[in-house]
Amino acid sequence: MSETWLTPDEVEELTARKRWSAQCRALAVMGVPFRPNAVGRPLVERVAVLKGAQKPAKPKATPNWDALIKRAPTGTTARKP
Repeated sequence: MSETWLTPDEVEELTARKRWSAQCRALAVMGVPFRPNAVGRPLVERVAVLKGAQKPAKPKATPNWDALIKRAPTGTTARKP
């Protein structure tokens, strides 16, 4: 696994596509950087795929609880349920 480029089989597995043009489109949609070689086969650097798998997940946004608090008619704040 020390090769610089993914093998054609690995690119096919990654994209779930057999034709090179379809692989290129799928890679572009996934945001995976690639370079087409002279005959059009996409070359994907192994480090680009591995680096993408190591990105930390974005934390989920927390709800804006203040926007959910209902105001009582007198102007006082109702308690959260």
